[in-house]
Amino acid sequence: MTTFLYLQRFADGESAVMPFDVLLSILARHGKPGRGLYDTEITFANELAAGATLIGARNGGALCVGFERPRFDAPLRALVWECMRELGCAVFDDALEMVYTPLHGDCALPPALMAACANGVRRIDSAQQLWPDQLETRLPDVAPPSLRYAKGLQLFDEGDFSAKEMTIELALRPEACNAATLRVLRNLTARVDAAIGANPLYQPFYRFVHDDSARLFLASAQLGPLAHSATMISPGPGLSTHRPGFASERGIDAGARAEQARLAAFVRAKYQLTLDGGGASIDALSALLDKLHAWYLLERAKQPANAAFSSPLAASWALRAGDYLGCVVASQIGGQWGAITRGGQRLAVVRTHRGRICHPHLQVLDHIVNGADDSVARWYARLAVSDASACARADDIAARIPQLCALLLGGDAAALPLAAQLAREQLDYSVASLRHLDAWLGQLRQQGAAVPAPELERVIDAAGAYLGEVVRGNTADPGQWQWMNYDDMVRAYPAFARQRARARGFMAFLDSVEHTTYPLATVATLLADARAESLQDYARKLLPQAADERAGPLAPGEIEQWPAAPAMALALDQVRNAVMKWRRTATPADYAATCADNPGWLGGDSLAEIYRRQHLLLERGMVVWAALVQADKALFAQGPHDMPALLAYSLERHFEARPQALHRIAQELSAYKGKEAPAALQHITHCLAAEQQRPQDMAVPDMLTQRRVMISSFLAIRKHMPADVLHGAWFPVLTHPDTLCLMIAPRAFWPPELASAWTSGAMV
Repeated sequence: MTTFLYLQRFADGESAVMPFDVLLSILARHGKPGRGLYDTEITFANELAAGATLIGARNGGALCVGFERPRFDAPLRALVWECMRELGCAVFDDALEMVYTPLHGDCALPPALMAACANGVRRIDSAQQLWPDQLETRLPDVAPPSLRYAKGLQLFDEGDFSAKEMTIELALRPEACNAATLRVLRNLTARVDAAIGANPLYQPFYRFVHDDSARLFLASAQLGPLAHSATMISPGPGLSTHRPGFASERGIDAGARAEQARLAAFVRAKYQLTLDGGGASIDALSALLDKLHAWYLLERAKQPANAAFSSPLAASWALRAGDYLGCVVASQIGGQWGAITRGGQRLAVVRTHRGRICHPHLQVLDHIVNGADDSVARWYARLAVSDASACARADDIAARIPQLCALLLGGDAAALPLAAQLAREQLDYSVASLRHLDAWLGQLRQQGAAVPAPELERVIDAAGAYLGEVVRGNTADPGQWQWMNYDDMVRAYPAFARQRARARGFMAFLDSVEHTTYPLATVATLLADARAESLQDYARKLLPQAADERAGPLAPGEIEQWPAAPAMALALDQVRNAVMKWRRTATPADYAATCADNPGWLGGDSLAEIYRRQHLLLERGMVVWAALVQADKALFAQGPHDMPALLAYSLERHFEARPQALHRIAQELSAYKGKEAPAALQHITHCLAAEQQRPQDMAVPDMLTQRRVMISSFLAIRKHMPADVLHGAWFPVLTHPDTLCLMIAPRAFWPPELASAWTSGAMV
């Protein structure tokens, strides 16, 4: 992701100018100013950033500085703090994940920008409060792809050098867009255009996370003509692409709880204060931090004026008291410890069950540096009102996931029945380890009513927590899944209470943008029924890469020898019969009601052709099975828009009873995305990586199957899918030789059993 850090001054919610010469002199002390293609640009020898663009002029003042790919460490901290201190400017990144204003002075941010700040606005009075080294961990640097041109190197986020395609990803939020910040991006596109001019075989792409930001950028004033065309990619009207975010971490939780106990013992012995882990104890902690603030001021007063002072005392207490504060938030308000990544830095945070990301260490640091204006007691009291979990503290399983896993792995043996029969040394959070948990649950199932109900509940909680953590930990993006309590889900979505009963197995579960899954309920079902799905199969269903590992590389002849599934052949026949029966009596009004309307936003995209070809496919199309290769993530959740996807399909009768074989081919192709692929597959894997391409009837090479299987782009029309959501890995489609368009057979033609399997997630 190409991150930008902006320095901009605001007054009364509006952008305000800064003295150009003063700002330029500050920048010149840290880098080398020069004339860019349109505005002043600063280069840095110390890798403080890839570069910076200064918007403005001497006669009108400076409007903004934008740092491209800033490196969040000491040199940038010194520069930014000098600008904030001298000019009273605000500092914010393009995603509005970090926003700082000076503690003193007037810097009233625009209301829309303030409301969009994911983690709130921090008022700071010291350079130490800017991405402090002691509280954040820098991730290893990865050299991005680049193109060389006359002014140096232009960096990109993705580079497909075989296809000559270079991509820049932009997380700019629409609320961070104004004339100055957008002009910074216009300067970026000018530099990219110059780099393409020096490397004319390459094609640039810009991928926006937020569609509204792409729209605002395109509407902004151009600086001058660009010599080369570029492709803008956005998620669709009004939409935003999911970005990796918070991921709960058992290790952070365990470390924080250990430090919580040590701090409580320390303050009891030294200050005769009681920190018992309850919400009321935050008042005592706040009083202690008031004293630390007084000590901090004495320490700071001994330093030279305007020195970039960093207090070891403040840093040490921020760590210790931050752990305590975070543990109280997690246990008393409801939340989980974990980590987020921003600007190449990793931070330990607490996510409340209502989704707010809290920075307890930074909150303590702000109290020590700023004083009672940033009291942790006041902050906690507000949070207890705004973010309190809907469930009783004793029922908050989501907050206790790490402790429940610890109970299973090596806690009190007496707390779990038949604990001696559980191969705890094999429980390493791998998918393979679940077979040991399956075996233990089988032994418990044989005990039947001999296992007391309270012990059985502990088994469901502990084994369900472990199962869910295996799924999370083996997902490419662990932050995809968040633990959720039943009561919190019902408060957010009241209809959920009609879908699921408030039973033990549903008290906590994993939720994501695409799916909701129930590991505790899976354990409860397996304890009750030996025929139920094993935990290992449950995890493999949710983890395509685990299924691929189990299957291994596609063996020669595997597709040809794939066993038939009579139920699938029957389902396909039922869809075909339903379509033919409908055709015999369908009126023009019936066709119009079954066809989807073209929303118009696809523009000249070749996939828009499907809206013109629906009638042909409904009237004369043939129904065959297809399997999903990849799709826009928005399709896996409710949404207003039809979205592009890629499928594998075949006209051969061999697959009429074997859609799972098509799915296996799709898995094999997907496994090569972003990896080195055999030469015979590279033309397909290139299309997987370059998602803006629209392959049609691209033959799968015979290294995977001797059968004729094609890869095609298609538009997944929501009104044709059961529940309007892409729940299955294979599905019936309509095809006809007069068009390359493919269309999911409308759900009205699906037999009930097939629709039920789709909505339940069984077709994966």
